[in-house]
Amino acid sequence: METSGYLYTIAAVGMSFAGLSVLTMILRQILGGQMTKFDTFVARTWVQLGFMVTFGSIQPPLLALFDVSTPMVWRASSGLMAIVLGWWSLTFPRRRHATNPTRLPIAVISFVVAMDLNALVLAANTAAVPVERLAGVYAAAVTAIITGAAMLFLFTFAHWYDVDPSE
Repeated sequence: METSGYLYTIAAVGMSFAGLSVLTMILRQILGGQMTKFDTFVARTWVQLGFMVTFGSIQPPLLALFDVSTPMVWRASSGLMAIVLGWWSLTFPRRRHATNPTRLPIAVISFVVAMDLNALVLAANTAAVPVERLAGVYAAAVTAIITGAAMLFLFTFAHWYDVDPSE
């Protein structure tokens, strides 16, 4: 698979993102704040996204090791990631509301909608995309997850420290 190098790079980015997320929680505690239920949710969200990207990046090379045909590797990987990402993004507003009943900021709504659309692209990649485009669409979709997660991280991080963590 010619895309394995790229996917392994994205997997490393996903794991680094998950690690950075944990470090930000430690920083928040060092600054004197106790972790609230919402803080825990935010950190868990970042770690989930990092692991989701990592899983999505190592899944196609793993399937290829079993001599699965190349189109089936991309279609199966797309289907599984569509289910995982779709479920995650569709349940995100409810999970977030359970920890913070305030309205979702526009940036977060935009992120969730983008992830819903990304899940639809992955679903379409299971059947509707021409064979020669399967790998590119899949790699772009996994990259979009980590890109969206990074933007959500920056939005949250920028606003997180506006509030005194001891309040």
